[in-house]
Amino acid sequence: MKDTANNSFIQIAFTHFVPCFFLGVISLYLLQSIFPQDIIRNLIDNRINLTDLGIASLNGVLVASVVTAFHLRHNRRVRKGLSWLNEPASKRKIRHAALVGFIGGSFDILFGLHNVGILVLTLFVLMILLWHLRVFSKDIVRMLSPGNNATWADVTELLRIYLNMLAGFTLVNATLEASHLLLGSPPAFGFGSQQGQLFIDALYYTVVTMATLGYGDIVPMTWDAKLLLICQCLVSYIMFALMVGIITRGVVNASPVSFPPQDSKD
Repeated sequence: MKDTANNSFIQIAFTHFVPCFFLGVISLYLLQSIFPQDIIRNLIDNRINLTDLGIASLNGVLVASVVTAFHLRHNRRVRKGLSWLNEPASKRKIRHAALVGFIGGSFDILFGLHNVGILVLTLFVLMILLWHLRVFSKDIVRMLSPGNNATWADVTELLRIYLNMLAGFTLVNATLEASHLLLGSPPAFGFGSQQGQLFIDALYYTVVTMATLGYGDIVPMTWDAKLLLICQCLVSYIMFALMVGIITRGVVNASPVSFPPQDSKD
């Protein structure tokens, strides 16, 4: 894909929102140890007030700072020197990534802690997961075509998509459980009732499922949770098997070394 396409806001939003939201959840739990408990309890009153906006903005700034630092360090490591800082494309990409980081960190509170927002957030994350599956299927078809071998850049991209799927399913599992608790219906999975425990249990359950371990200590208990588990198992198993198949076929460098033709002797 061309660099201009990679720098578009929509492209960066689809590739960065899920990990930024995931990072925002982690930073939010770290903030819980700093703020008084009455402020934290006010966050889950199903209303947006000045406290919600303030903590959401702070969380968004934290995530945006981490995303910006990551891109600066990555570009400095890949491209020697600091001349790339003067390139408009590099500046635009970092600005877009920082904005997506701020949105993802803010939405942890503005959407994730309110009834209607949880449903909207779940649908949006599912849409991003479907987009990643579409990209993954196109890349896999290209890499599996006869005579093609994956490059290290291809393997890195597949791993990025797989980690995005893991983070996305973790968020979907956690929001499904939270929506059941908010509506007063039976729990979907039986995660811990505390917010931190709910997220940790959702992450643990997702990793165990996508890694094909299946310990069985946490299982789906409602029809929607069972349907989600079916989709998650099929997607993760197929993706994992295809990634292993691609890597075992052999990985080549992105720029193969070419040798000059030798002069034939008379």
